[in-house]
Amino acid sequence: DPVKLSPMTYEPVNHERFPALRLGIAAGMAGGAAPAVFNAANECAVAAFLAGRIRFPDIARAIGSALDKLGSTPARTRDELLGADAATRRHVKEQFGC
Repeated sequence: DPVKLSPMTYEPVNHERFPALRLGIAAGMAGGAAPAVFNAANECAVAAFLAGRIRFPDIARAIGSALDKLGSTPARTRDELLGADAATRRHVKEQFGC
């Protein structure tokens, strides 16, 4: 626990201000394709944000949307993970203009 072990000062994360962190933790705990879906959605949404096509809060909305739709995709093989990645990028592009 870095809060207890470090001489630095830490504060609890405000998940309302940083919803993508909560989504990332949930994706990691879910396992399967969820972490790959999180990553692909984040990459697409951040690219769209940097290009000025979406607003900053839309990044977390895009990730959440992708996880809702594709987070439970099977990920038993490399091909399934790559398929989840590609499907996520298509989804975010369609929904958010990535």
